[in-house]
Amino acid sequence: MKALVQDRIGSPLDVVELRDIPQPEPGPGEALVRMVAAGIHPGDFFYTQAQYPEAKRPSLPGQVVGNHGVGRVVSTGGRADLSPGQLVAFSATRLWAEFVTVDPAYLVPLPDDYPVERAAQLMPAITARDLLEASEVQAGQWLAVTAGHSLVSTLLIQMARRRGVRVVAIVRKTVEGRDLKALGAEAVIALSALEIPLAEAVRKAIGGANLAGVVDAIGGAVLTQLLEALGFLGRAVIVGAYDLAPFQTNALKVLMEGQVIRAYIYRYFFDAPPPADAAWLKSVLDELADPATEVLIAGRRGIDDFRAALEDTVRAPEKGKQVLVFDQA
Repeated sequence: MKALVQDRIGSPLDVVELRDIPQPEPGPGEALVRMVAAGIHPGDFFYTQAQYPEAKRPSLPGQVVGNHGVGRVVSTGGRADLSPGQLVAFSATRLWAEFVTVDPAYLVPLPDDYPVERAAQLMPAITARDLLEASEVQAGQWLAVTAGHSLVSTLLIQMARRRGVRVVAIVRKTVEGRDLKALGAEAVIALSALEIPLAEAVRKAIGGANLAGVVDAIGGAVLTQLLEALGFLGRAVIVGAYDLAPFQTNALKVLMEGQVIRAYIYRYFFDAPPPADAAWLKSVLDELADPATEVLIAGRRGIDDFRAALEDTVRAPEKGKQVLVFDQA
């Protein structure tokens, strides 16, 4: 079968190769899945560069890469609610291949007609919902969201609008044809056009108020400025770190204003979705499938054309997700 493999640590553009390797055989209690599609996400770049914790680092050489996707069950691994041909979404490892073996507990069953390209974005949708809930921002309050053009952020903005949360989106630069206000952001701040400190720009954009929450994927000076604009009992949730420079805040301000700064790691990063999450997952899937929810897909490429998909992900991530297509649904 065809698979995308790495033998050394580095960016996917430098280390991922297309190879023919043996099709995996499921062991006891394992399901076999024929892959249909996989979105290319920042986590895939973290993985090939060994930036995840030890338990989630590649085993070299010959590591099949890819962490999130959608496929059809070939064999169920003994899971009673699955059947051959069932469409499933899941997060695991070794997913950029035509066939994968996986613990069946990780498989999220989908309706047969669920849009495949949206199913491949289930991880960003779960992340967006989790981040909104972790911020604890209530209807009528202000939430700052960085990396505003990313899929996670655009989904979060739309989810926030439906719940009455007011969003100020922070972007690196404006992008022609991308209107975050149409998605629900009440204010958009482009870092490339700033003439005043970001904290001042945020307060000006939200009428002099303080932020109730921050969801940040940048770090460094951007996070420092947003923490300055965070108000009483505010919560900052860190989900990424494009800028590896340290961020700063005032310990007395955090203490006296009861602020919380916390990290977010993908909900199912280490453990399979428990049965208790079924209703919550269904609500995320329903919101993701809603035609009113914008899910911007920039490219669809077969596994043979993986380099172009990776290059476009690096060059213009703000234009939407690249999807690797392995087979027709």
